[in-house]
Amino acid sequence: MIKKCFFPPDFLLQIILSLIQQWIVPTINNSLKPLEEMDYTRMLERLLKLAIPNHFIWLLFFYWFFHSSLNAVAEILRFGDRHFYNDWWNSESVQYFWRNWNVPVHQWCVRHLYIPLRHWGCSKQLSAAAVFLLSAFFHEYLVSVPLKMFRAWAFLGMLGQLPFSKFVERYLHSQYGNMAVWISLIIGQPLCILMYYHDYYVFHYHKT
Repeated sequence: MIKKCFFPPDFLLQIILSLIQQWIVPTINNSLKPLEEMDYTRMLERLLKLAIPNHFIWLLFFYWFFHSSLNAVAEILRFGDRHFYNDWWNSESVQYFWRNWNVPVHQWCVRHLYIPLRHWGCSKQLSAAAVFLLSAFFHEYLVSVPLKMFRAWAFLGMLGQLPFSKFVERYLHSQYGNMAVWISLIIGQPLCILMYYHDYYVFHYHKT
């Protein structure tokens, strides 16, 4: 009998918070001067230095939320449908990743936006673009509201997935497509973090 590996959600959350305090925060604080001076070499160094802990934390967060927390809540509520994610780590295309890394949200978007648009006569491409547009809006909303500013980096990053997905689909296949998906995850997130951090500092603390 195969048993699933399960870590308590609170234990994983403590690890995530510790990594943020000990690794992420110092790296971000040290990135402000290169950003202000537009020192591209040091900016790249800070980006790559931030990419490793950020991606590790993102993976831990995925396991904490989708595997541990949601399954714990489902166990308490005796909820039978526990299909929260698929094998997104094997994604050979951007479309496959977005369909499988967050199954409940994907199914909601398909049911309430994609299918109605298709019934109204919209093409597959237009319907898919509308889903990405809605997702981009909520990604930006979840960042802009806590930071109390609007910069659209998350919004543009999500919309950038559309041409990126076409590029991967046309030119990269099999393991190369999988590599492209992983690289976009590893580099894209810390890039947004640095851009928001710089803009947040300028918006709230920079003295003119």
